[in-house]
Amino acid sequence: MKFHQKKTLVLKVLDSLPNKLGYYLYHKIQKKSFKDITKNIKANNNSYSVVKHILNTINIDLKDKNIIEIGSGWLPLMPYLIKIKKNCKTIYTYDLNNHYNAKNIEKLNTYFKTEENITFKTQTKGNFNLPDFIKYYPKTNISNANLPKEVSFVYSRFVLEHVQPQDIIEMHRKFHLDLPENVYVLHLISPSDHRAYSDSSISYYDFLKYSNKQWNNIQTKFDYHNRLRLPHYINIFEQAGFEVVFLEYDKVAKDSLKYKKFKSLNLHQDFKHFPEEEILAGSINVLLKKKL
Repeated sequence: MKFHQKKTLVLKVLDSLPNKLGYYLYHKIQKKSFKDITKNIKANNNSYSVVKHILNTINIDLKDKNIIEIGSGWLPLMPYLIKIKKNCKTIYTYDLNNHYNAKNIEKLNTYFKTEENITFKTQTKGNFNLPDFIKYYPKTNISNANLPKEVSFVYSRFVLEHVQPQDIIEMHRKFHLDLPENVYVLHLISPSDHRAYSDSSISYYDFLKYSNKQWNNIQTKFDYHNRLRLPHYINIFEQAGFEVVFLEYDKVAKDSLKYKKFKSLNLHQDFKHFPEEEILAGSINVLLKKKL
């Protein structure tokens, strides 16, 4: 049995359990990822470099501005980096789950204090040791939330690929209706088959060989991936009233092993009508603004 099949089997077992128990055990497994948070910090620093590049390209200044983060992840690393490097005002972070853990965030605070000589003023209320510039809203659907009115920037980091397409539409319609006219929305999207990140035996596009029914029988609520390709995302954003003002994505060289693995796949008919470049587009970075 291949590694990704073993992982799927474990997640299937967790998915079959009552929600409370399944999520409890899932969190226990995920805790092993935070024994050495320097790996997480390095990964987020790489993402911040992308964000910085886009902000500088469009000439967006976040100093003293309010920001919304879609999806908190397991650690508030991007909020820390944006606060330190861009001196924003407040970051409101929303997540359907409650992933934060006080011990992990205390590790993060200690790291920045000892390694970066940066100390944050922590909140007096709450149980997460969060800095006072972060407003955390776990177990909250952002499409139904009362959003702050004075927001200049919204971003997500590797979140949208895990969201149902209809929910992405509703989320952006909410932004279009409730947020200021000049708001920018930035998404870093990872549209590849995430199983390939830990199992090199499969293609980054392996999941495109399945029908929706087949794929839904493989994935679980813990590793949901919508499999949307670049044109799907662009269409969703435009439906919600946004225009793309910046777009970049990885292209695959035709002499690469990655491309050879892709060509060996029998794509499902749902994906065959797209040009190869649109199917293969990876690491999608897209900046949106309301259509005039």
